[in-house]
Amino acid sequence: MSGPGPIERAAEALSGASRIMVFTGAGVSTESGIPDFRGPEGLWTKLDPADFHIDRYVSSRRVRVMRWQLHQQSGWLGADSQVKPNRAHLAIVDLWRAGRLSGCVTQNIDGLHQDAGLPDDLVAELHGNVRKTGCMSCAAGWPTAEVLRWVEAGQDDPRCPHCGGMVKTATVSLGQMLPEREIQKARFFSAMADGVLVVGSTLSVYPAAEFPAAAARSGIPMVIVNLGTTDHDHLARVKVSLAAGEAVPALVSALGAEVGE
Repeated sequence: MSGPGPIERAAEALSGASRIMVFTGAGVSTESGIPDFRGPEGLWTKLDPADFHIDRYVSSRRVRVMRWQLHQQSGWLGADSQVKPNRAHLAIVDLWRAGRLSGCVTQNIDGLHQDAGLPDDLVAELHGNVRKTGCMSCAAGWPTAEVLRWVEAGQDDPRCPHCGGMVKTATVSLGQMLPEREIQKARFFSAMADGVLVVGSTLSVYPAAEFPAAAARSGIPMVIVNLGTTDHDHLARVKVSLAAGEAVPALVSALGAEVGE
């Protein structure tokens, strides 16, 4: 007779946890049509990571034009509001509604956790949100969808209509500091947590990956759901090598939460 499967073992590992911190990476959103960065077909196989450094954005008109062209492409990194949450996002909301979520710390910039139904104060967006854009010289800001209309109207390198400054999506580029408010939220979720569920992250990008890793090193049970290996598989009580949209609803259901469709 075979033993329990990975979902059953994951549910057992988190069975005593009443405040689970969920940590998500690109793998939770690929099933919504948003590409990842480091996978076999990820963005870094097609684009130069150096073009995503803040210094190059500021100094190179070519890079700014290229970045806005990418945002015009359907759904690129979630800038298109037509991108929808998938079953994994919705299952995390079910975990919250069951009263077993301390908060969601995400590396994603697509806003899909909030679209799925998580309150904004329960989501720590460590790398920002692509749905928002701001002026780099003054306090002006707009929905990214509005700025994309400027691009469509012919502004290939859009400027602030108030001060003429460069504009940029409210995302963290290479070389930029993480937003302090989101770090504080993540610290609070970590301090409250008695269990960790990692979904769709290689746990290779710091300082974000330190939140689940530090919790696991302190003895808090951690379950990882990811199709590939991660840098911290050795810290996981259970590793589930399944797609997020399959594994997370099954795990949340096994934990006793009602899972919607």
